[in-house]
Amino acid sequence: MIARRLTLLFVVAVLAAPVTGYAQTAIRSDFDHDSTSFELNGAHLVTSCGDCHSRGIFAGTGRECEDCHRVGGTVVATAKPARHILTSDRCTECHATRSFIPVARVDHQEVVGDCASCHNNRTAPGKPVDHPPAGDNCESCHLTSTFSPAIRFDHTGIVDNCFSCHNGTTATGKSANHLPTTNVCEDCHRTDTWSLVLRFEHTQALGTCSSCHNGILATGKDADHIPTTAECDGCHNTTEF
Repeated sequence: MIARRLTLLFVVAVLAAPVTGYAQTAIRSDFDHDSTSFELNGAHLVTSCGDCHSRGIFAGTGRECEDCHRVGGTVVATAKPARHILTSDRCTECHATRSFIPVARVDHQEVVGDCASCHNNRTAPGKPVDHPPAGDNCESCHLTSTFSPAIRFDHTGIVDNCFSCHNGTTATGKSANHLPTTNVCEDCHRTDTWSLVLRFEHTQALGTCSSCHNGILATGKDADHIPTTAECDGCHNTTEF
């Protein structure tokens, strides 16, 4: 009788004993995790079950990265560091599960803040040393899909020194048939359109008057002008002919 009771107690004790590491490994390897709609891949394949399913609770475990990878959570997972660039919590838009570093790509739709907060030549490449003089509103000229070439150039705030960019190398310069002038572009042109000349500042003109005022490039002598071979400025001035 006593022997039977001891045998029964031993069986109960065995059945009630916690599952050992070997048993957990067996359960883990046999369980089809895909059936939970959360496929294990990358680093998740070698992560201990208990790191995600704390206190043995399986139901209700979060499926989004931020459910586990956050500060103060019950799950053992690396959180976004304090020095992380300002972004949303959609980790998979930039990171891969095999490794958080290096970043697989940067989806700029998830980035919060202005371009220069990252593109400062420390966190990410910034303006090169030969960049035209400009502010830090990169999106005014560039796209996030490609920085080069610039899709446009916002001339707001630029009032002089056009030739520092419009030199035929950095940006379009004077055409081959341009009037002979100095390189002070802004004295005649405006930044929203080059083809329409607002005025002509004769102090920037080079050469003689007739080199432009020949009836082709600019207004020349009237048909009833007195016959003369003298240069225009011998009788006229540039403010009023």
